Amino acid sequence: MFNRLTVFLYVILAISTSACAMPTGMSQAGSITAPSIDEASGLAISRINDQILWVHNDSGDTARIFAIDTQGNQLATLNITGVKNNDWEDIASFVYQGESYLLIADVGDNQAKRSQYQLHLIKEPDLSLLNGQKNLSAKPVWSMTFTYPDGAHDCESIAVDVAKQKILLLTKRDALPILYALPLIAPTQQSGSNNSSAEKIKQQAQRLGEITPLPTAMLDYVSIYTWAGFAGKPTAMDVSADGLSAVILTYTHAFYFTQATPGDWLSLFSTTPQEIAIPALKQAEAVGFSQDGNSIYITSEMLPAPLYKVDLNGASTLQ
Repeated sequence: MFNRLTVFLYVILAISTSACAMPTGMSQAGSITAPSIDEASGLAISRINDQILWVHNDSGDTARIFAIDTQGNQLATLNITGVKNNDWEDIASFVYQGESYLLIADVGDNQAKRSQYQLHLIKEPDLSLLNGQKNLSAKPVWSMTFTYPDGAHDCESIAVDVAKQKILLLTKRDALPILYALPLIAPTQQSGSNNSSAEKIKQQAQRLGEITPLPTAMLDYVSIYTWAGFAGKPTAMDVSADGLSAVILTYTHAFYFTQATPGDWLSLFSTTPQEIAIPALKQAEAVGFSQDGNSIYITSEMLPAPLYKVDLNGASTLQ
């Protein structure tokens, strides 16, 4: 039931929505309206099929991800066997040794009470070979259980740097977001034809350090997320295929970082990013680069969820 505070906060959200015009370089490609995708908490571009994105729901759903087109239409459901969706918060896509993979991050921990977290790596299916099949299943190539060296953390942002064979994680609820890294374990070549169980890996994340606070702008001060203490908190992240750029999403902005040559991510996140204001979304928690790295896609939890495309070369910049 809505109380007076809830109503007031949604009035504030409505005001911020009407006050935010579509920035230059941004367009609404479509909307996610499928009832099965009601909490889109992660997004990644397909590395096989052009104009296809992979998304998943937040906690409470079964272990599944969805293929959608760039207009937001649901194309297929991929059930991940042998694992659970405790609190899936992000997904990344990448190509490694000529194979396309999806990495699903079970890393959410709002109350910082979990003793360990999981990552699941699956091979991306080629939808063009499925003759319109809409319900698929896949078993992880490996599942990694990991811990942090300094206790529990809530995290909603992961990305894969193939060049350095690193998985990056950026925490959400710490006073300053903390960057961690895990090794990108090379998939084990399973022997035989019986598709034996996925490899189970245990790791401890490496703490790289706190990043510079993400900038805030006027939109943050008329947003319900400032009232709730979430202004500038990372809700999603991605790294471009060439390993030169990264994007960090918050509830009100996207922050684009780029470099001429591969460098240290902690140092890059201490530089001034290109700051892209986004139209007010109900809960912006999903971002991913296009295949060529020249654009990003952004969407939100709750339905209908607008699907925005941002041209990074022409996007409005706020300093």
